[in-house]
Amino acid sequence: MGTAIAWLRGGAVASRAAATVALAVLGLAGCGAIPSSLRNLERGCVQGSGVSCRSLGTALYEGKDPSGGHVDLDYKQARRAFESGCKKDSAASCYQLGLMVGKGEGGEPDKLRGVELWRRACELGHGTACVKTAESYVEGTIGIKNGDLAFAYAKWGCEQKDEGACALWKRLGGKPRLLSAPAGSEIAVLINACEQQNDARACFAVGERFDKGDGAEINKEKAAASYRFACQKGDMRGCHNLGVMMINAEGIPLDRNGGLLLLDKSCDAGQRPSCEQMVKLLTVLCSRNNGDACTILGRSYIKGDQITLVDKVKITSGC
Repeated sequence: MGTAIAWLRGGAVASRAAATVALAVLGLAGCGAIPSSLRNLERGCVQGSGVSCRSLGTALYEGKDPSGGHVDLDYKQARRAFESGCKKDSAASCYQLGLMVGKGEGGEPDKLRGVELWRRACELGHGTACVKTAESYVEGTIGIKNGDLAFAYAKWGCEQKDEGACALWKRLGGKPRLLSAPAGSEIAVLINACEQQNDARACFAVGERFDKGDGAEINKEKAAASYRFACQKGDMRGCHNLGVMMINAEGIPLDRNGGLLLLDKSCDAGQRPSCEQMVKLLTVLCSRNNGDACTILGRSYIKGDQITLVDKVKITSGC
């Protein structure tokens, strides 16, 4: 059951506004007092500044405040600050949190979640995180070796002008092979439109082909990669399908947290199937006596809105 509710420990399905409210309820000093020299950063973090959360986490992790003054090292508090920053789309926070989680600094080690955090940081534009993600797929750090995904993340990092990512991308081949197909075929045309013309609908169509075996072999890994490209380029159908695959571990590692975030994003954009999928999953978890899932559903019903889930359960985190 611990794996099934891991996403709840991260606070999975809130909108950014609701996340800010939840942080205000919780505060960041639950495990101990924040040094007075860092109070302004704490206040900024609670009020919704991802930059403040990242700076607060860095100060607690490195043992010095922004002016260079000494503060006691506090990995637990640093980890909580980076967690908050990551939820506010701070790429640097997600990256640093991934390092800490992977090493077990400030909490239990979890290499799988560490890589997931690097992947999130990469998606937010952190080139070094793209390298870390790619390397994890090359080396099989989390028990999964996948050259195609390694290639894709290295290429992505290179596109963000990260020299290390470019070097790794070249080492892995340096040519688009993730979505390769016979020249002249219909799917090859779609792949070209997806990769070269940034056509989100084409990316989604490629994902469907690999997902269903329509004009191509069934390949769930390539389907997931294509849906990811579609989602990144703005096609919410790609976000929905990728979210479902992440929740069901189809072609990619299990990631209910990431999957629910994608469904939430798609739901907010008006994709009703995403809203319904979220309700179904939360209902199942609630039926298994998962109190947090029941709380989210209950608050939605009280608000008279059973589909658009915008409320958030209080973030839980052990000290």
